[in-house]
Formats: sequence, structure tokens, C-alpha cells
Amino acid sequence: MRMYTDPKDKAYEQIIDLAIINSEYFVLSEKNSADMARGNYVSALKMLNPYLEKTIVIQGNIMDELKQIRNTYRSHAFYTAGTYYLYRCCEESGNLLKQMANRLSDWIYPNLPEDLCFLKEGGGDYLYSVVHEHMYGMEVTEEEAIELMDRITGLFLELKAHQNFDRLLDDAIKHKTDWLYISRHGLTELPERIRELTELRDLEVFEQDLYRLPEALFELNKLERLRIMTANLEAIPASIGKLKNLRELSIHCASSDRPTLEWRAKPKEDISLNYIPSEIGELEQLEQLTIQYTSIYELPIELEKLKQLQILDLGMSMINQKPDFLKGMKQLKFINVSQDSLW
Repeated sequence: MRMYTDPKDKAYEQIIDLAIINSEYFVLSEKNSADMARGNYVSALKMLNPYLEKTIVIQGNIMDELKQIRNTYRSHAFYTAGTYYLYRCCEESGNLLKQMANRLSDWIYPNLPEDLCFLKEGGGDYLYSVVHEHMYGMEVTEEEAIELMDRITGLFLELKAHQNFDRLLDDAIKHKTDWLYISRHGLTELPERIRELTELRDLEVFEQDLYRLPEALFELNKLERLRIMTANLEAIPASIGKLKNLRELSIHCASSDRPTLEWRAKPKEDISLNYIPSEIGELEQLEQLTIQYTSIYELPIELEKLKQLQILDLGMSMINQKPDFLKGMKQLKFINVSQDSLW
């Protein structure tokens, strides 16, 4: 069962205690062994060494080795070449894990060994993490997950019950998630209480009937990534300029989260989104701007202010030529401003 975000602070400590009780081993790995002789990383390995039970090395030609090890341990821990350390679960080793890190995503090179995972006796994960891919989860039942979420504030697991949008939003607010994916709820609008997701850094909404973006959305001032996919969008509100920490903005019209045989996208000239507000230039941290399948016919010159922008993708728009001011934006690594999917 996947986590929306990795637990931190007190929630992290409670999860480590649970995992120690319910697991035989925990696994840490090093995948860049040629450059591993530094600071906290080496100190962590030395401190954990008294609890080391086994070392597994997976080398160059890894497929056969990986298959064999996965069959043995049935774990997310083993997914590429590297050195894997299996440590005995006990109160003392658990205390070290709590001293060394504040959340699962702390377990990453160069500060610490990577991808803390816990293996149950006889094989299988109890808790797993793949930090580079932002993947965290626990192998528990729906009933166990609900009980744990009631008990541990900050543990936010993906439940079948989250097919009910109000339940999803209630839990997201309670557990102060920093990531949320909203899709297949049949929403026509986002509720005003979305403003209560005060820790949100990454929001993806894939709802084909969503037509307007509420002002409450632009109060989420920690947002770094905002991705909207819908069939048709009225506009990008001028309030977009409030999201000062935004690094990626992606909007895709003509998108369906539950397509049927009869479903057809509108012609792009009939899409309501036909301009980009000048306030886009206030997003000083923006690195990627993608707006696809729209009736936008020109770009605001305020894009020049975006000194961090590296990717500009306005494919399938109504723009018939690339504006001259883009030539002065030397930091851009990719530009697609066209009426087709590729320039």
C-alpha cells in the first residue's frame, strides 16, 4: 500500500518502531561504491555494523542475480546493481535509525546509505522506500492501514476508501501531505478547502470535467509542481502569480481520465483557454512551463522575466510563429511553440 508522502518527525519515529517489531531485517544499500568514502555516510555504516547480519553484492550482469534475490526475499529493496546490507531488527538498531534520520527520504547518498526497507520474517516487505523515485509504502491490509492512520498523524496511505473524494481530502488535510494526486472522482470544481493543504508541494489533478481553478488553489504558497489535466479549462487565473515557489506548471487540455468510446476532445480552436496571463512572469522559480492543446494565439512578453525557465512547451496551440523575444532567453534548453505537437 503506497504512501502519499513519507512520514517525518514523530510519525517517522513511530513507523520505525512498528517496522522493527514486525520485521526480521532492515536493508540499506550503496549504489555508487566508487565514491563512498565521506562523512555521515561512513559514520552511519560504522554505527550500524554491530547489527549487520548479511551483505549481498549485485554486480554488472544483474538480471539473473536480481531474479534470484527477489525470489528469495520478495522485496522492493533489490532493484539494481549495488551492495545491500541486511541488519538485525532490534530496539537498539531501531534507535540508531531514528537518530540518523528525520524521514524516509533522508536515506539517500551522499549523507546516508540508501532506500531503507524492512523485510518480514520469511520474506516480503513490511515497509519499503525507493527515495530517488519518491516511492514509499507498507505491506498492510486496508483495515490495518486505516487503524494505523487513525493512530499516527503524518502516515498517509493510499486507501480504496479514497475513491470517495471527501475522505481523500479529509485524510490529506489531517496528515499534512506534501503530495496529492486527484483523479477519477468526477469533479467539476476543486473545493475551497483545498487551501487547507498547507504543506502541499506537488499537486496533480486529472479530472476531465474540471473547468475553473478556484482562488483557494493559489493560496498554496509551498507548491513547487502543479499539473492540471482536463478536457477544457476556462482560464489560467491571474492569481497564478502568487505561487512564488512554483518550479513546474503543466496544463493539458483535451484530456480524459475516464474516456468512453463516444468521448471526443473539442477542436483546439474551441478550447476556452486562449491566453496566458501576464502574471506568469512573477513565477521567478519556474523552470518548466507546459501548456498543450489550447486556443492560445500569442505569448505574453512577461515570459522574459523567467530567468530560471529551461523548458517551454506550448504544442498544439493556435500560435503560428515563435515570438522574437524568445531568442533572448538563452537559458532555455527546449522550446516548442507550435500548432502541432512538435515544432
